[in-house]
Amino acid sequence: MTNPILAPELLELLNSENRDELLEAVNAVHPAEMAEFVAALDDPDVWRLLQAIPRQQAAEIFSNFDFDRQEDVEKLMAISGRHQAGEYLRTGALVHFKNRVGWVVILGLLGLVSGLIVQNYEGLLMQFAILAAFMPMLADTGGNTGSQSATLVVRALALEEVRPRDFLRVLFKELKVSVLLALVLAFVAFGRVLVFGGGSTMPEGSSLNWIGLAISIALGLQVVSATMTGAILPLLAAKLKLDPAIVASPALTTIVDITGLLLFFGTAKILLGV
Repeated sequence: MTNPILAPELLELLNSENRDELLEAVNAVHPAEMAEFVAALDDPDVWRLLQAIPRQQAAEIFSNFDFDRQEDVEKLMAISGRHQAGEYLRTGALVHFKNRVGWVVILGLLGLVSGLIVQNYEGLLMQFAILAAFMPMLADTGGNTGSQSATLVVRALALEEVRPRDFLRVLFKELKVSVLLALVLAFVAFGRVLVFGGGSTMPEGSSLNWIGLAISIALGLQVVSATMTGAILPLLAAKLKLDPAIVASPALTTIVDITGLLLFFGTAKILLGV
């Protein structure tokens, strides 16, 4: 049952930031009972309590929450990571700007490489205009799969489910997932080329089947590459003591664009014999 006296007292101790008295109050109660006592607190206050006490005690109290409360608190953990509650709103806009602008500018300049790659393969696009129609699909698919992977790894880092030293385990897991995704999406891409590419102009002697094969293989390679990149970047950022949430997303976008174009045009050039 909820203790109507202890819950307000805990909240008062939290608000007063008197950590010694808070620890004394927590130590005086069994973790299972403490989990019942804090049931009257809101989720953000529960998360503040878990942050304020030693990790082992926090884990014991958390394990005694019911499933719904655990799920709600986990959402706060995933959002806030190791930061103090409310840090985002307390931090000034200029500080956020300084943290982000360097990465955005550098990666924006690197994005010019994508234009150079397309320019280098203008001849291929002129011969096979159908390839241009499927470039957005390649970019979107790579971005989506890479973002999924990066988001999951960032969340796992925030929850301390993985650490940078788990690099190889994470990569092996994401490799298996990416191969399965690549097979499914490559099959879908091949079918899409056959269904929607019939009216496209192609050089004499060219086969729509070969074009579909080139696009689907390139897409599959892009899925594997983007997924692995999405898993690597947050771990690398954490290893270098950088914020994975700030670094991973913009870097992923730039890297996936560049590698995707290289894989796309390289595969098409080899299979189409250009």
